[in-house]
Amino acid sequence: MKNLIIISFTNAFGFYITSILFPAISLSSIIAMLWASFLLGIITLFLQPVLLLISLPVNLITMGLFTLVINAWLIQLSTYLTTGISIPTFKYSLATAFIIYLINRTRFALLYYRDGP
Repeated sequence: MKNLIIISFTNAFGFYITSILFPAISLSSIIAMLWASFLLGIITLFLQPVLLLISLPVNLITMGLFTLVINAWLIQLSTYLTTGISIPTFKYSLATAFIIYLINRTRFALLYYRDGP
């Protein structure tokens, strides 16, 4: 549960950063942003492993870059199910997935990386 909360807040931060960078992405409230990020965490928890298994051949050919496309689809699904947040096109969803990926990598490096034995 603690990891889901941390992931939700990093997703919310990613939604916030992309809404600042791209004016086409609209957030109506902080509650909508938090709800969309929590929903993205739940969707990612249950649907992403199945989608990665189905798309394994394509993922191997593209050396893992297709995972970014899967994450963009999941972002589109979470914004479709949430009122108050709007990502108009797939390219903005792809940019959001990339920014959330960068934020998650930074979070992982800061929280879990230990130097030395």
